[in-house]
Amino acid sequence: MDWFHCSRCFRQDGTQFAITNCSHILCEGCGSTGPCPVCGTACRYLPVSEQMRPQDKVFFKNPVATALKHLAHITQVWRFQTAQAQILLDLHQDKARRAQAEMEKAREELRERTRELESLRRENEELRRMQLSPAWLWSSRSSTPRPSPT
Repeated sequence: MDWFHCSRCFRQDGTQFAITNCSHILCEGCGSTGPCPVCGTACRYLPVSEQMRPQDKVFFKNPVATALKHLAHITQVWRFQTAQAQILLDLHQDKARRAQAEMEKAREELRERTRELESLRRENEELRRMQLSPAWLWSSRSSTPRPSPT
């Protein structure tokens, strides 16, 4: 920790340090009780040691190592969530493909039924013409004017 030093005398090693709640780091010689010798604020002193709480220790750890640790965790979270999203996407794509296939099958069935219907309509029309044809001939003969016998 090349940045670590006393905020008053700038000493970097060889002594015990404490951090104040006003964020100043002080060596044993510059202060461990009373108001902060740097800013004059009434404060508490927390000895910098291995016995510090983890949430306090984090301020004295290498930020690059801390960032890499968090990035590794974030990467794991991202990969997990991405994999879950891909599973869901695959499911919906499969459902969409099956629905598309069913729709195409239904369209083909509709085209086939439409062709059958048209064929039956043509056949029905032809049968009607055939049915009307003899009656038309018969009725037309009886109404045909004939020369009167004179």
